[in-house]
Amino acid sequence: MQELQFNLFFVGIKHSGKTTFASRIASRLSVPCQDSDDIILETLNGESVRDFYRREGKESFMKKEEEAASLFISSNSSSPFVLSLGGGASDNAPLMSLLHKSGKIIYLKRAEEDMLSVILKHGVPAFLDKDNPALSFSKLYERRNAIYSKEADLVIDLGPYGDKKETEEIIFSALMENNYVR
Repeated sequence: MQELQFNLFFVGIKHSGKTTFASRIASRLSVPCQDSDDIILETLNGESVRDFYRREGKESFMKKEEEAASLFISSNSSSPFVLSLGGGASDNAPLMSLLHKSGKIIYLKRAEEDMLSVILKHGVPAFLDKDNPALSFSKLYERRNAIYSKEADLVIDLGPYGDKKETEEIIFSALMENNYVR
């Protein structure tokens, strides 16, 4: 039986596959898994995360995400787990510090050109300029990619969107090669 050796924190740009593949990897290893947005949702009394972000702003959201991660980490301290974070975790220094102290940060990287159309399918998110989403996304991608590439313990380049089973195998193989799974 393969076992997870560390807590894993899946990070990446919005819609890179963090939640999907965190869940698939955790299921495969029979360990707890959660998405920070779901933990945050439990505290918002029916309001969506997107609406909370628009109403309260980036700083309030980042504090909520750090609190959510801290709660999940402390509630699951007896065995390894997987947690997926929001796309903006890179901008949250206290959160990134907490993740470094508590496990391994896994950056699921996708190319900029593959990401924007997927993000815009759900409407222009609050963190992009509604008048020029392509330019604002390009700047955001460049900044976040640089941070995630530097901060991550493991960068997994997923390439273009493809078959979920094949992508899961790419991630799982990288985790095994780095002895995060034995």
